[in-house]
Amino acid sequence: MPKNIEGKPQFEAPIEEKQKIKPIEIKKDKVIVMGVEIPRNPEPGPRTPKAEKFKNFVEDEFSLELLKKVATGVYLDEPTLIEGEAAIGKSFTIEYLAFLANQEVYRMSLNGQTDTTDLIGKWVPRSEDWRKKIEDLYKHPEKCRNLEARKMLESIKIQPPKDKEEIAPEKFEEQPKLGLTKEEMQRIAELEGIPISESDWVWQDGELPRQIENGAWTVLDEVNTCEPQILVRLNAVLEKGGELVLHEDADRIPKPKDPNKKHMLFATCNPPGGRYRGRVPLSAEWISRWNYQNVGEMPLETAIFRAKKKGGCKVEISQEKIKEKIVSPEPIEEDLKLADIFGEEWVSNFCEKYIAAFYKIREMINKGEIAQRQEQKFDYDQRDWDRFEEYIRKFRETGNMKKVIEDAVEYTILGKIKDKSDREKIKDVVIRLIKVSEPKEQIPKERRLQERYLKELKSDILDLGLPEKHKKIIMES
Repeated sequence: MPKNIEGKPQFEAPIEEKQKIKPIEIKKDKVIVMGVEIPRNPEPGPRTPKAEKFKNFVEDEFSLELLKKVATGVYLDEPTLIEGEAAIGKSFTIEYLAFLANQEVYRMSLNGQTDTTDLIGKWVPRSEDWRKKIEDLYKHPEKCRNLEARKMLESIKIQPPKDKEEIAPEKFEEQPKLGLTKEEMQRIAELEGIPISESDWVWQDGELPRQIENGAWTVLDEVNTCEPQILVRLNAVLEKGGELVLHEDADRIPKPKDPNKKHMLFATCNPPGGRYRGRVPLSAEWISRWNYQNVGEMPLETAIFRAKKKGGCKVEISQEKIKEKIVSPEPIEEDLKLADIFGEEWVSNFCEKYIAAFYKIREMINKGEIAQRQEQKFDYDQRDWDRFEEYIRKFRETGNMKKVIEDAVEYTILGKIKDKSDREKIKDVVIRLIKVSEPKEQIPKERRLQERYLKELKSDILDLGLPEKHKKIIMES
């Protein structure tokens, strides 16, 4: 069995296949999945999945495409929500990428019993005996002897929605409280006759703050079965560059202890309704906060391929199909705009066309021409336009922008659509609307790299504590 640089099993394609195309490459500091490059930690952590878990992982077109979607979400720094049928490898694929990248990953299954204190944290007594008492009241407010105390604890809980009822946390007339402060917990203890002084309380982080500080990946399974107030609490984290603010703990914001590690948030769910009882639709507005990918069910040909592969048959992936899906994003400065690269004329024309395409898709959805068989409703809004532009900017490839635009349509637009015929309808419309000429780069790559080097050099010099007049000379040079 092939080994990676650390001698671990490297579950990749057979040797004869690797000589043609390598869908997965593992290097010392990075992992490349179908051309998409993400960082790799030098060493695995305690929660990095073990190689043995993936001994039966089969590289086929479906699994590689799903792996590429996850890797692209990491590359674009987007929280990714994957919807699909049961047992097709949603969470498993995220864990597999974590294994390849030496990344720690935590899975948390959400359900009607999960509340914000599990995910975010809570105030508890230092004393273990009183802690058990308070934690029991957190879970079972009905055990309170005092009505006021009970109401305070019930304020952070609401009943799960009924089957088929849409979870729309941002539209509740009366929003549940997100948590209880130290002072509120002190008041509850007093009402319940629990002798805990004000100084005997400690804040206990929930799963999410701990994982953020560890720079780990968080996977929230079955996200459409949990109570809505949990979803509300995730809103700030889901924004671009979003942070978790612990209002209950003096507005503390958890940060990764190791600046070289970055926390990523993933979620998975089964399609709402039908045979998946208890799975209810999420609101389209909340869905738009995620990089939402609907992967549907495993194709019959994939299931047959995997059965043959696991049964010892010599079957191979189509090299041509894999080649079509491999992308090679070029390095690009974070603050460089599309107009800096391709010029205002081309970008202006491109923006007019892709925004018109998004409006056309929304019109098709509203008229019932597409996505009518999807229980989970969604929309295309400002966040999707931004994702589309970001994909174009970060994956841009000189001389091959037509293919990059097609890939952007596939990932950011068609990724939400389950039905194959609907995907084809949208693709025909969008590709026709976003028909632009191949642009020419305005700034040569070599010049951009040189300017970036000079900018970093100036920054390093300014950090040396020079007099202001010398700094001014350097900045104007």
